[in-house]
Amino acid sequence: MPHTKTASLTLIGCLLATPLSSAAANDPEPARIAASETSQQSEPIDPAMLALATQIVEIGYPKESREALFHGPMDQTIVQLRKSLGPYLPSDDPEAIKILDDWIDKYTAESKVILAKHIPAIMDGMAEAYASLFSEEELRDILAFVETPSGKQFFDLMPQVMGEPGFADANQAYMDESMEKLIPAQRELLNRLEEHRKKKDEPAETT
Repeated sequence: MPHTKTASLTLIGCLLATPLSSAAANDPEPARIAASETSQQSEPIDPAMLALATQIVEIGYPKESREALFHGPMDQTIVQLRKSLGPYLPSDDPEAIKILDDWIDKYTAESKVILAKHIPAIMDGMAEAYASLFSEEELRDILAFVETPSGKQFFDLMPQVMGEPGFADANQAYMDESMEKLIPAQRELLNRLEEHRKKKDEPAETT
């Protein structure tokens, strides 16, 4: 059904925007940051604990390489999501696919600019999360690890994990199956919303 596939292009932007806007979440810190924000409401963060946590963040995420550490997972996510969209794109309409791909490139570039602007605040939030969730002993243990060559390598290579065959294949299989369910679910939602709109537009019965 070529027309159905062409129509689905109007929905794909929403699918792509989500991983772009949350690309920083490929590092497993958002839940920690959210938990930190909750804990901060009840008690202030110990400055000494925050200082330890800040050291961890500054060593684990050096300022000169932070953007690359965030952009790598973003790029890999988009590559995998774009691949999973393949079966749902109109094979007989290359111009429509080019419009989509051009949009992906433009939106990705714009999202990276926005992300770069927010990275300092994200790093501060991460330090606060560490300070709230870990004990002083744990923070010192983590700092000691980060200061070792192995610890530095661990943080440096994290963005590449998503591109490694084992992880990439497993994640691609997940995305493919999710997309298989998501496209029909989107159509169902749009149909239900359209039915709802029509019912609201129907003239009210008079007695």
